[in-house]
Amino acid sequence: MRRAVTATIGAMVFVLAGKASTVAQDSPTDADMRAAHAVLLGLVQDGAAPERDKGGDVYYSIVDNPNAPRLVTRLEVSGAPCRARTTSALQFPEQWATLTLGLVDLSRVAAVTAYASADDMIAEANPVPIDSPEVEQIVLTGEGLYCTSRMSLSGQNNASEEMCADRLDLPMMDEEQKARATRALAIVANFCKAPAFAKK
Repeated sequence: MRRAVTATIGAMVFVLAGKASTVAQDSPTDADMRAAHAVLLGLVQDGAAPERDKGGDVYYSIVDNPNAPRLVTRLEVSGAPCRARTTSALQFPEQWATLTLGLVDLSRVAAVTAYASADDMIAEANPVPIDSPEVEQIVLTGEGLYCTSRMSLSGQNNASEEMCADRLDLPMMDEEQKARATRALAIVANFCKAPAFAKK
């Protein structure tokens, strides 16, 4: 269920533009766009840097338990910088991997809601202004925001499972997360011109 943001859209754009001074006013670089997509898709873990691979960034899940599944994701910004492709392989020990192809479009963000805690976010209750110092979670919503197609590499079933998610969750629990989130949101607002940030 979607809820309206309590702050005005105009105020959100002003706050994001003011806080994100490190983001270019004109066009973000390819690296800026990849970083924004990675943050919004939750690929950045504990500030670990990705591996660069022929025009894309490769992220590896942090696994301490040898029996836990491993996830490798390659992210590549498409010809339209606000859209990115992801290719992910999830493998449990001694099993075939599951391959997931995804497409995210940041220009589809139609609503932004901020919460002061994860509990409020889960309950979709007590939203706060996006510029509030209490913000710890931000939810971006939009129809067809992130679409994926998943299939197993075992060869036993060649059918793919397709789905589209209309939500991306953005944590802002500490200063590092807030800095990354602010840069990503500034790109969504100022460069991708997402409807959620359009002046009314």
